[in-house]
Amino acid sequence: MASPLDGKVAVVTGTSRGVGLGIAHELLRAGATVIGCSRRPLDAMPGVADNPEWLARSSQRVCDQGDYRAIDHFVEQVVADYGRIDILVNNAGGTVPAPNVESIPGLVSQIQGAPASDDEYERTVLFHAFAIQMNLISPMWFAVRVFRQMREQDGVGSIVNISSGAGHPAGSPTLVSYGAAKSGLNHLTRSLAEEWGPKVRVNCLALGPTMTDNFKSFVLPKDDPNGEKYFHAVPMHRAGEPQEVGRAVVFLCGGTADFINGTTIEIDGGMMPGVLYEAGLKTITDLL
Repeated sequence: MASPLDGKVAVVTGTSRGVGLGIAHELLRAGATVIGCSRRPLDAMPGVADNPEWLARSSQRVCDQGDYRAIDHFVEQVVADYGRIDILVNNAGGTVPAPNVESIPGLVSQIQGAPASDDEYERTVLFHAFAIQMNLISPMWFAVRVFRQMREQDGVGSIVNISSGAGHPAGSPTLVSYGAAKSGLNHLTRSLAEEWGPKVRVNCLALGPTMTDNFKSFVLPKDDPNGEKYFHAVPMHRAGEPQEVGRAVVFLCGGTADFINGTTIEIDGGMMPGVLYEAGLKTITDLL
């Protein structure tokens, strides 16, 4: 029996761990060939070594998504090796909660991976600029570059942007620049869908709390490691799982959702906007 994505070539950004890896694995499970990328070199995509079929249909490469020239080179190499790109999942990004938007502590900036500075104002500016770059501008660069390939191919391409509940119009205190970037990504999704149809569909998944190693380390309180108290405000009383996000991506790209276009789908267990911001900040303030 044919799998829904047999013969499709997918690019997923940020596949060294977490949500990106869950997405990549579900695309592989659905039959796609998956090329992942990360900031540092890896021998192979994590979690595929014990599955010869997945290993044969996957590749893990380096791409600095903060450099549009690196994105251009990455896409050129993928097309040279695989002939086409049918799916792009803009997953790479993320942030760290900050107690005060106007003053970013050095530790928060370091955890985020933003440029360092001993000057408090400069460090704050660079932190917010980095968040907007990695969560809005870089995904736009990737989408534009991949569309330039998809428009020359037969068939209809599919781009899925990974957003966040922090982009909700209700606002996102403690995640101000990240929330603004993700809100922009939701809007970008709709605009690109309108410009690029019918050649390429563009959709978005807005995630609530998702159980990754970073989430466990930097969000869940040390006195509530499994989140029993933390998830009380989430109707499902748990976090999402990376593979659940991956299955939603397969749904959007697998041929059964071909008239869904320009839409942002929330994957948050029915959570009300903003209910976890204060709880999510506790781990960072404890570190500080």
